[in-house]
Amino acid sequence: MLNSTIKIASLALLILIIASLPASSFVAAQSGQQTKTPIKHVIIIFKENRSFDNLFGTYPYGHNDALKNNSIVKELSIPDGILNINVKVPNYPGLGFLLGYTKLTYANSPIQQDPGEGWVDYHGDWDFGRMDGYVAYSGPQSMVYIDYNQIPFYWDYAEEYVLCDNYFTAVMTESLPNFLGLWSGTTVVSNDISPPPYLPLNDTIFYQLSKYNISWGVFGLYSTVQAPPTSQIGWLENIQNFAGNPAMMDHIYNISVFYQMLKNNTLPAYVFMDDYGIADGISDHPPDNITYSEMWTVNIVNAIMNSPEWNSSVIFITWDDEGGFYDHVPPPQINSFGLGLRTACIIISPYAKEDYIDHQVLSHYSLLKFVEWNWNLPYLNSNIANANLPLDAFNFNQPPRPPIILGPTPDIAGTVGTNEGYIKFENGSSFVLTATQTSQQYPIPLQIPVNQLPYHVPQNYSGNIGFTVTYKNITPAWVTPAQFYLVIISVIVLIVALIMNRFSSGFVLRTTLLGFATVLSLIGSIFGVIYPAIPPAPLPPVQPTYSIFTDLGLFIFVIGVLILAFPFIKRYTGKRAQKVPDNFRLVAEIAIIFGAIVAIVSVLATPGIIIPLKMTSTMALPKSLLQIAEGSLSPFTWISLLTTVISLVFLAIQIRLFKKKVC
Repeated sequence: MLNSTIKIASLALLILIIASLPASSFVAAQSGQQTKTPIKHVIIIFKENRSFDNLFGTYPYGHNDALKNNSIVKELSIPDGILNINVKVPNYPGLGFLLGYTKLTYANSPIQQDPGEGWVDYHGDWDFGRMDGYVAYSGPQSMVYIDYNQIPFYWDYAEEYVLCDNYFTAVMTESLPNFLGLWSGTTVVSNDISPPPYLPLNDTIFYQLSKYNISWGVFGLYSTVQAPPTSQIGWLENIQNFAGNPAMMDHIYNISVFYQMLKNNTLPAYVFMDDYGIADGISDHPPDNITYSEMWTVNIVNAIMNSPEWNSSVIFITWDDEGGFYDHVPPPQINSFGLGLRTACIIISPYAKEDYIDHQVLSHYSLLKFVEWNWNLPYLNSNIANANLPLDAFNFNQPPRPPIILGPTPDIAGTVGTNEGYIKFENGSSFVLTATQTSQQYPIPLQIPVNQLPYHVPQNYSGNIGFTVTYKNITPAWVTPAQFYLVIISVIVLIVALIMNRFSSGFVLRTTLLGFATVLSLIGSIFGVIYPAIPPAPLPPVQPTYSIFTDLGLFIFVIGVLILAFPFIKRYTGKRAQKVPDNFRLVAEIAIIFGAIVAIVSVLATPGIIIPLKMTSTMALPKSLLQIAEGSLSPFTWISLLTTVISLVFLAIQIRLFKKKVC
């Protein structure tokens, strides 16, 4: 009787305690325990700067269909790549017939030259869905691809697990906005810049996971085991109230802790790690050696597979942005940011389908949505809520698949505070790589024979991107050729008029020609202002949106106006300035000829237009004048430079006249 009374009292006390807890505490405790799938650990390995076509464009056959008749490869599914396609893009959008084309070329090396990056370059590459601006904006080095010879293990993972071929970045620009997009579903910047502005902490997955008592960790090479100095946390510094906040910083670990957690069965539910900046030469970011970087990635995956966490994990390997490398698939437009251009995503899990190409439209937002959906969390914003879930990649009804250990891979040991090893780091940490050769290459035998798979795998994908692409406020394709011809005609007409002026013949005719050239250049510039080459960035920093032809048109227009206005200026000059017209005429002619030379050289100086370039993977290509003008000089810069030059010329003339008067 006494025991029964004690039990009843204890139960009543427990009920009273639970009832007194806030509802949010109860939900938080439950949220940390329950998931909608067998997945209890999401590991995101965020790589750097590769497009889908650069990595998997010739999957599964390889360059020149080298493995097309291989007994394993000929059974594999085919993604939307560049097989059997003679790919080339114009050296300037819309002017290929005049300036030539650059072909997509195989880079027979693990090291490639870094293409141009950023909002301007990537939107120029995209060219409103025409996908033809890569040479003009990201440079000829963008027109290369690699295959299983450089990245055999990535191709093994694509073969054995899931490869997403309609996976897009969050924002059509470089790293920082895409990191923020993956962490929050939005961004506060359009390019890589230091804060401010800051992303609010409450808008991030880190804050949300902490709020609902779900474990998480960010892993990298830091000088401390936990909570490293603010100077080492990279893009996390762009999150407001993150740096220096113990509630956040205590979740930042040295990668050595990652290996310990795997062994101890204490891995957090959400794991994030990226490869950029961990070591000199060890990332997917050009010009680093991508084969070494791949081996680092495989070591991480092998460690997970060899741990108790494997049967409850999913690993997403993806790339923050496409890095300026060519890709032929135009992305959907969901908001003013993008989606960005296409990259790859590999999904590895004991529940992932084998030899499966996921054609669903996915993005960085989809990975964030999977985390929130799986743990029954509210979506942070509409970008995440509207993203597709990558559920088609899984078969949760199948028994967990055994690990597929690739290698041997480098024996990597994460250590703290050391300076010895194969790779040394500025922050005092190091990786020790004791093996650099791979013995197991692509392809490897399938874990499950294709004819025994319980789902359909489309072996001969048609190449149809599978979704409709529509864009708002598109700059028509005719704008660039029209501007080009207007600039050329304006220059020619101006030169003819100046030659006539030199010989003092046909005042009315030469004035008419000058006016005609000025109007033509203005029309070309108006086209460029109405239809900018680059959509304006909706967020800071403000970047140029006009093409070089718009800039040149304004340059010629200003010159023409000055020449036409000079007779009126002359009327108000004194006798001491009688020689100024002749001097000014000469200066104007030189300025116009100089402008014509700039217009021609700026276009022709693009590498590969005049002198054909052999596209080797390690060649260093200088930025052309055209790329410099496109990426850094706005029309106002051109006008300012012109005004400065003219001011200096007039100053020189005045000094000369003054000297003559004195002498």
